Amino acid sequence: MQLCRFGVSMEQELVDSLDALATQRGYANRSEALRAMVRRELAHEVRGDEGQQIAALVSLVYPYGTSLKRVLTQPYPSVEISANLQLHLRGNVCLKLMVVQGSAGDVRAWTRGLMSQKGITADYQEIASEAMYSVLDPDGRNA
Repeated sequence: MQLCRFGVSMEQELVDSLDALATQRGYANRSEALRAMVRRELAHEVRGDEGQQIAALVSLVYPYGTSLKRVLTQPYPSVEISANLQLHLRGNVCLKLMVVQGSAGDVRAWTRGLMSQKGITADYQEIASEAMYSVLDPDGRNA
């Protein structure tokens, strides 16, 4: 992948904050930090295109003994659960992490059913999209 240089103008305070963030998160320099931020934003670019393929991370935190209702994937044909991890945290608290792939519309609809259950704390983050895939793998070698 070929690098392209371009100029960016920012207030000095913003540059100082960027440099501090880059150091705090272990980036080699501000360019690496900016590239990571752009990739992260590209993952969210899919918001308007329900048919675009995405990957999302779903996390559920709930008390041990809570019966999570099963949300079937059949009504959402493109949904694929790629990873499913469940573990006990401290005391009676459980954590469930899932990586889900499929069309944005199907993944979002399936996830809403999962996250709307009573007694759980849930989070949803789209972590990759076709726009991001094309940035990370422009030649489509890993398609």
